[in-house]
Amino acid sequence: MASRERLAEQIARRGVPFVFGIPGSGASLELLDALERRGVAFYLCHFEGSAAMMAATVGRLTGRAGVVISIKGPGVANLLPGLALAHFEAFPLVAIAEAYGVSAPPALAHKRLDHSSLVAAVAKGVRGHADTGPSFAELASWAEAEEPGPVLLELRAGPDTPQEPIPPGPATVVTSGAEAVAERVGKSQRPLVVAGALAVRLGLGAVLQDLAVPVLTSVAAKGLVDERRFPSAGIFTGAGGPLAPEAAILREADLVIGIGLHPKELLKTAPFPCAAIDLGVGAPPGWEAFGLEMRTAPDALPMVIEALAGKHWGQELAVDAIAALDARLCEGFLPGAVFDALARILPSRTRLVMDTGSFCTVGEHVWKAPSASLSLLSAQGRYMGTGLPMGVAASLVDPERPTVTVVGDGGIGMYLSEVRLAIQAKAPLLLVLMTDSAFASIRTRALKDGLTERPLRMTGGSWVPVLEGLGMPGRHIRDEADLLDALPAWDPSGGPLFLEVAFDADRYEAMVHGVR
Repeated sequence: MASRERLAEQIARRGVPFVFGIPGSGASLELLDALERRGVAFYLCHFEGSAAMMAATVGRLTGRAGVVISIKGPGVANLLPGLALAHFEAFPLVAIAEAYGVSAPPALAHKRLDHSSLVAAVAKGVRGHADTGPSFAELASWAEAEEPGPVLLELRAGPDTPQEPIPPGPATVVTSGAEAVAERVGKSQRPLVVAGALAVRLGLGAVLQDLAVPVLTSVAAKGLVDERRFPSAGIFTGAGGPLAPEAAILREADLVIGIGLHPKELLKTAPFPCAAIDLGVGAPPGWEAFGLEMRTAPDALPMVIEALAGKHWGQELAVDAIAALDARLCEGFLPGAVFDALARILPSRTRLVMDTGSFCTVGEHVWKAPSASLSLLSAQGRYMGTGLPMGVAASLVDPERPTVTVVGDGGIGMYLSEVRLAIQAKAPLLLVLMTDSAFASIRTRALKDGLTERPLRMTGGSWVPVLEGLGMPGRHIRDEADLLDALPAWDPSGGPLFLEVAFDADRYEAMVHGVR
């Protein structure tokens, strides 16, 4: 019990507001008892995977590692979807699980799994909580360090062996010094910034906001600069079609200045149509595919910003390209019109949460995020179903801020039971289902190549009775009039609301043609 008390004290001292999970009857319950006595709240979940997603979301929004708790073996196996989310999206997370000690005899086999092998693909590493092991603060710092992600802390039973130290951060591949990079930027006439999530973690939004050259961001960095005005030039995916602003702007640029270019943040990684440099950390796998002319560390940014001073170009081009795309995506009553109405009617401080689907392709362009803190997406994993637990967690982190979670047909049911937490807390959560009763983004391939559509169709009727059965009021939205009636009537302080917005399948499938 003494070790659990120490761990609970370390967690509380670090300011963890609450933890999620499903406890067992052993060390995890002892830890929760100690946490409760220290004022750290616990949210009991229905599935360890969604609990880990919610804890990881706390990490993303606070910048401090979130905490999830589970039993050993099957509990850790169930954590995997949440650990994968934290890995894909670079959310800091400490997962705490019961475990057998390293010296436990093989005869102790009940629920036994090799946790290290199980989580190797998605966790930074595994450590045990023992007198010789790292403290919670050290583990949390490891999870938060560039590039953030999940680590697993085992509550090991019995005597243990000394553990390996926490590894140092990644070394940066530098091909040119800061002075050479700044000189290269100074010689450009039409430079363009492409910023990734690293720029968000480095807090570069205010610096980039003052530029007078276009700034594109990855979806993971959406809102880094205020998307409602220049220098924001919209989203860069690497796979933008002729209607995407990235296509029009890149055609005119003579130099791309990347900040944290990372292949996993993009749909396609390839050389840019002009020269490119990058200010990055570490050496992310595949970075060579960008065909960079130079690469240096982010501490060169002040010199680069100085080299950009006085350069002005691209404002009219960016504004016109974004306006043309918005007009195209908001034609008729389709997701674009819904996102536009949400942005116009809900308070400007509203946070948008999405996972993935054709609606997301529309939303990431039409919804203009004022800041990165108001945009929470499965931007790197494009991970279906994560919108629900992320949205619930976001509404618990900021109970005074309206949160809109948009999901599609494929993501509505996976972690639906966790909305009970938002209902119980009367959280300011608006859950929006955009439905055409199909996997629209995959249907495009089926239509193109004449493949079967049967696996892509969904049946089962409306979700409104299901949500109402859980305790969340719901409404069917069939047209713009229904939507414009429902949105002003929602009072976030009164708790969650569910809107089911239905669209014609063929028009829904066609809406993103030319965007990707």
